Amino acid sequence: IPPFINRDLLAAAGSQRRLGMIVDVSCDTTNPNNPIPVYSVNTTFEKPTVRVDGVDNLEVISIDHLPTLLPRESSEAFSHDLLPSLLQLPLIQGDDGPDALAHDHAEGEGAVWARAEKLFRHHLAEAEKNGA
Repeated sequence: IPPFINRDLLAAAGSQRRLGMIVDVSCDTTNPNNPIPVYSVNTTFEKPTVRVDGVDNLEVISIDHLPTLLPRESSEAFSHDLLPSLLQLPLIQGDDGPDALAHDHAEGEGAVWARAEKLFRHHLAEAEKNGA
């Protein structure tokens, strides 16, 4: 994926840049596909921000466990997003055989689990092909 922001984009904004803080919840500093490649360290609760080197008035928050700042809110949001998928489990659990998810399931009626199964089997086959 292309970066959301990088040093070239920051430089192009010049004096028109209003961005003063980036909060990166991915904290992917070592990933070559880092979508925010303007910093290289994770921050901590004790030192929650880091200045972006060579860029005036720009700081980053990159606490790699940022949701723990708001545990109740993050748990509720995660549960809210996950619950609809979990509620679809009974719709596919009665199917028989190892290919129970091979037939079509409509959205909201187990399709998410069929996609997950397909993705799992794809990556399993790749791993087995590579000697795992």
